[in-house]
Amino acid sequence: MPNHSSITMFFHCKECMVEKPPSVAPREWARLEVGWTEKGVQVWCVRHNMNVAHIDFLGQKVDYAPSEEVPNG
Repeated sequence: MPNHSSITMFFHCKECMVEKPPSVAPREWARLEVGWTEKGVQVWCVRHNMNVAHIDFLGQKVDYAPSEEVPNG
């Protein structure tokens, strides 16, 4: 498991961003599920019961990125 986030851009539900209170960070407001589908990966908004993104890998084989180990000490 990675020991840090390598994410450079986030997925957000457009409806959630409209309804999000100004004092709450998008990360705290998000209610997203992310998982594998027959074609790729889907990001689903639980709050609005709607698709945020469905990434189709076009039949390409994919693999998990290797874990980055941080030495103890």
